[in-house]
Amino acid sequence: MKFKFHSIVLYILLVILPTTGIGATFYSYHSYKMKQENKQVAHTVLFLYRDYLDHHLGEAISALEMLTKVVGTETGNINGMKEIVHDTDGNDARFSGLYYATPEGIITIASEGDRPPVDVSDRKYIQNALQTKKTTVSSVITDRVLGHQAIMIASPIFNKQKELSGLLLASLRFDYISSSLNAIKPQYHFEVTDKYDVVFLTDDNNETSDAHSNMLTTPLQRLDWKVSVSPLPIHQKTLNQWVAVECIATLFLMSILFLLAQYMLLKRQTKLERQQNELQKIELVGTFAASTAHEIRNPLTGIKGLVALLKEKYKDEQDQFYFSIIEQEIERINEIVSEFLILGKPTAIIEQTYDVRTILNEVALIIQSEANLHNIVFHLHLPDRPVHIRCSKDHMKQVVLNITKNAIEAMTFGDTLTIFVTNNETHAQLQIIDTGKGIPKHIQKHLFHPFFTNKDTGTGLGLVICKRIIEMYNGHIFINSIENEGTTVHIEIPLHIV
Repeated sequence: MKFKFHSIVLYILLVILPTTGIGATFYSYHSYKMKQENKQVAHTVLFLYRDYLDHHLGEAISALEMLTKVVGTETGNINGMKEIVHDTDGNDARFSGLYYATPEGIITIASEGDRPPVDVSDRKYIQNALQTKKTTVSSVITDRVLGHQAIMIASPIFNKQKELSGLLLASLRFDYISSSLNAIKPQYHFEVTDKYDVVFLTDDNNETSDAHSNMLTTPLQRLDWKVSVSPLPIHQKTLNQWVAVECIATLFLMSILFLLAQYMLLKRQTKLERQQNELQKIELVGTFAASTAHEIRNPLTGIKGLVALLKEKYKDEQDQFYFSIIEQEIERINEIVSEFLILGKPTAIIEQTYDVRTILNEVALIIQSEANLHNIVFHLHLPDRPVHIRCSKDHMKQVVLNITKNAIEAMTFGDTLTIFVTNNETHAQLQIIDTGKGIPKHIQKHLFHPFFTNKDTGTGLGLVICKRIIEMYNGHIFINSIENEGTTVHIEIPLHIV
C-alpha cells in the first residue's frame, strides 16, 4: 500500500505536473506566436488600406481639380456650369454631391438640382481654400445641402484671367470608400478617423473591446487622417490541436521517464536490500563464529596436547606420520577458527605505525618460496621513501598472503606475480598483479560475498576477511580482472604522518 502511494505521488510529480506545466508553456508560446503572426499580417493589411485611401483621395482631388478647369471655362454661364456639375456627379461614383460656391462662400449650384443658396463661408476648409487658393479637405462635417455626415473637398476655380471666380465642392461617398476597403480584406475590422479622432469610416464586423485595444494605427500621407486595423483573433481550434498533440507527446515522454525512475528506484531498493541482506548475513556469521570459535579451540587445545603425549609414547615411524597429519589438520582447524574470529565482532586491536615496505619485505620470502614451488616469477617493487600507515602488522601480512596465495593458485608455469607499492598525498597504494587466467565477469560481482568460492577446498571467507581488515583501517579494496589476461587487486590505506 505504501509503495502504491509512493508510485502515485511520483507519477504526479514526474508526469502530471510537468505535463501540465509544459502544456501551459506550449499554450502561451503558440498563442503569443499566433498573435504575432496575425499582427504582422494586420500590418500588411493596414498599409494596403492606407495606400488605397491615399490613392483614392489623390484621384478624387485630381479629378476635382481637373473639373475646376472645365468649370472655369464656363464662368458666368450658369446653365453651362449646372450641366457640367450634374453630368459629372452622375458619372463619378466617388462623389455623393458636387456644388459650386461663389467667392463669398455661397453654394448656388448643386448636382441634385435647383436648391436655395446655402452659406458655407463659415467653414474652415472654405476659408482655407479661399485664402490659400489651393484645394483643401475638411474633417467630418454635416453636408448643409444634403444634411448628412460628409468629407468635403474644396478646389478653387479660376477664370481665363487667372482670377478666383468661385469654389467647386465635392462630397465624398463614405459607403463607396467603406465598400472598397471591405472588399480588400473583408474579415478585418478597420476604422478611419480624421484629425480630431472622429471615426467616420468603419467596417460591418462586430467590434469587440479586445479588438479595439489591439488596433494598429498609421497616418495617411496626403491628409491628416489615420487608419486603424485590428489583428484577427487567433484560431482557437488550431491552437488547441497543436497543444493537445504536444501534451500527448510530453505525456508519453514523461511516462517513459516515470518508468525509468521507477526502474531506478526499484533497482536501488533491490541493491539496498541485497546490501542489508549481506550485512545481516555477515553479522549472523560473525555472531555464530564468535560464539563458537572459543568452544572449538578449547577441545582442540586438549586434542593437540594429547597428540603430543602420544607422539612421545609411540615412536614407530608410521605412528609418527599419522600424528604429523593430525597436527597439520589441527593447525588447519585453528586457522579456520581464527578466520571466524575476524568475522565476529571487532576486538581491541593494537595499532602501530609501520612502513609498508617493512611488512612486504617480511612476507616476500614466503611469497617467493611459494612462487618457486609453482614455477612462478615474482617481482616486488618498493619506493625509495617510507610509506607509513597505522595498522596491525599481522593483519596486513594476512591480507597480502591471502591475496598472493589466490593469485599463485590462478597461475600456471611461467606466469608472473608483481607487487607495486606507491602512494599519493593521502593514501598508500598497493597493487598485486598476476598474469593468470583471470576471473569471469559473472563471478567478479560475488567475490566479496561470504562463503562464495569456486575452489574445491576453499571456505569462501578469504576475500571477505581481507575486505573486513582493510575497512577496519578506513581503506578500500577492489579487483579488476580480464579473463585470460590476469587480475589486479588494488588496496588503498590512509597514510600516517610520522
